[in-house]
Amino acid sequence: MNYLTIILAAAVVLLLAKFVLHVNTKRLIELIINILLGIIVLWLINRFGGSLGIAIPINIITALVVGILGLPGVIILLLLNLIGII
Repeated sequence: MNYLTIILAAAVVLLLAKFVLHVNTKRLIELIINILLGIIVLWLINRFGGSLGIAIPINIITALVVGILGLPGVIILLLLNLIGII
């Protein structure tokens, strides 16, 4: 799954949430920005952490975790990777 597919899938899920659950537009924009920034941070971790054995898969689940939790979500994913769960 490439990054564009993940971004498009996340956008569809968020738009469905907006119309079905009547989510606030401001919160939706914040969530999209968090997801995009999270994917960038995860990409940087994968890019430069490879020599340390750190690789976090970028998929819809990790994108939503980072989108909802922000930077603490990246830290949680990093910790889960280090203890071997991801």
